[in-house]
Amino acid sequence: MGGQSHWRALLGLVTPHRKRLTVMISVLAVAGALPLLGPLLIASFIDEAQGDAVRSQLLTIAGIYVGVGIARQVISIAVAWTATDLAWRVTNELRSTLTRHVLNLDLAFHRSTSPGELVSRVDGDVTALSDFVASFAVKAAAAFVTLLGLVAVLLVRDWQVGVGLAVYLGLAIGVMFLMRNKAVDEAATEQAATGRMLGEVEERLTGADDLRSNGGGSHAVATFQVASAAVLRSALGRERQGVALWIMSNAVFVLGGLIALAIDVALLRRGSITLGTAYLIFQYTQLLRAPLSALSDETERVQRAAGGMARTLELLGEESTIGNVGTARLPDGPLSLELDHVTFNYDDEDLPVAVIDDLTLSLKAGTSIGVLGRTGSGKTTLARLLLRLVEPTEGTVRLGGVALSDIQLADLRARTGVVSQDVHLFGTTLRDNLTLYDETISDDDVRAALAELDLLTWVEAMPDGLDTKLGPAGSGLSAGEGQLIALTRLFLRSPDFVLLDEASSRIDPLTEARVTRAIDRLLQDRTAIVIAHRLSTVERLDEILVLDAGRVAERGATAELRDDPTSRYAQLLAVGIDVPLDEVVS
Repeated sequence: MGGQSHWRALLGLVTPHRKRLTVMISVLAVAGALPLLGPLLIASFIDEAQGDAVRSQLLTIAGIYVGVGIARQVISIAVAWTATDLAWRVTNELRSTLTRHVLNLDLAFHRSTSPGELVSRVDGDVTALSDFVASFAVKAAAAFVTLLGLVAVLLVRDWQVGVGLAVYLGLAIGVMFLMRNKAVDEAATEQAATGRMLGEVEERLTGADDLRSNGGGSHAVATFQVASAAVLRSALGRERQGVALWIMSNAVFVLGGLIALAIDVALLRRGSITLGTAYLIFQYTQLLRAPLSALSDETERVQRAAGGMARTLELLGEESTIGNVGTARLPDGPLSLELDHVTFNYDDEDLPVAVIDDLTLSLKAGTSIGVLGRTGSGKTTLARLLLRLVEPTEGTVRLGGVALSDIQLADLRARTGVVSQDVHLFGTTLRDNLTLYDETISDDDVRAALAELDLLTWVEAMPDGLDTKLGPAGSGLSAGEGQLIALTRLFLRSPDFVLLDEASSRIDPLTEARVTRAIDRLLQDRTAIVIAHRLSTVERLDEILVLDAGRVAERGATAELRDDPTSRYAQLLAVGIDVPLDEVVS
């Protein structure tokens, strides 16, 4: 994607903030013009001092000069405030946009992109853009006003000198921007390598216990070193471009100073200019150094911003395979379920195999069914299909008689709810963990839901009740207590179709009793799919479904299968009701 597209996209982010942008531009115009006044005042002072100026005139010029100096300090504060305010407003909106976009991308994208890399792109790249707006863009705008003013003043004093300075300035800026464009690709490469390295770090930290216990530490360090080396190589490439630009900019300054001195000497000997004008020409030539140096010193920021914008546009260009063009509405009340010859395989695997293989089944509204099967039988994939996290390779899934592809995703999410095996908790209050920061849910609503699930006494026994602060990722709570929070979240939403992935880890008897009561209450008057890891979970459900290699191995009413000694379910019960299914299902 070309550089112009990057900057056009960035301009599109800024333009909605027209009022703040106008204020910032006005402040920058003043900030760019003020540096021109100092040399003009000194040049006037020199010429007046050589003439017949009285002391009061010289003192007036000196006083104005001091006032200009004070004004420059005040305006610099205004520039920093307006620029930072605009930068963070714009980039925070972009962060929100990126986060929503990433959350709406399908499972295939998230299977191929690590969380660490996404953090780098959603936060790191956007921070680079914020730094660009708050720093480089401000300096560049002020420098443009200053440079334009330099040329304008010298054109008035001596048009030949003004034209010469304009040509010299154009060549210098052209060379610098040519070299800057060459550095953009290096910056984007470095940021991509950094994202991959962060992904490696995130994966290693997540699996730290397994790595330590199985002696995988050396492998983890080796893969991290490979990722770090890639970051180093790309960083060195970017630094080479920055050094080359620094050398070129300094050569431009030295050459400009020599040319200015030569012009001053020649014009003074001819008597074409005054000593004050000679000072002005030289000083303005030197004044070029400040804005051009600012641009040169900020090259790395430009590189990172351009690379960040390129990667941001690339991420925004990712499209979900889950379409959202449906217009059908789901019927009120509990929802029936139908799978019509559904087949699914993961296309991102080297040898795609049908995880769900020509599966057909139906479930009446308000019915609960427990899904059993060994690891790899298709239970998790079935759940993803029902929640439309993936699309069937073949066949149709219907909810309430409506194909999932015909339902608006917002409507589908509002009417369905899931409690996953790995409940995600946040390092905040218990209230926020229950409501997921929804301020429309009152404390009375939360307490009513807890009371309905027979969990109110459990919460009130905590140190600060709903205000109890949980540690990072909900540390301080057991897996079973995390399930209780997730069940309450779901009850507050009151969905009509529930999918529950039971926690496989064993929990203490008291918490298990609470979870059981909460599940029983939650499933009342709702259609429910329960992916079970223990037989004790499904004995209270209406039906049993046993999956094997993505196909229906057994299906029937729970009581009928329990009473049929030839059924798989009865044979499993004979082994033990609390034995993990993966140990006995074959």
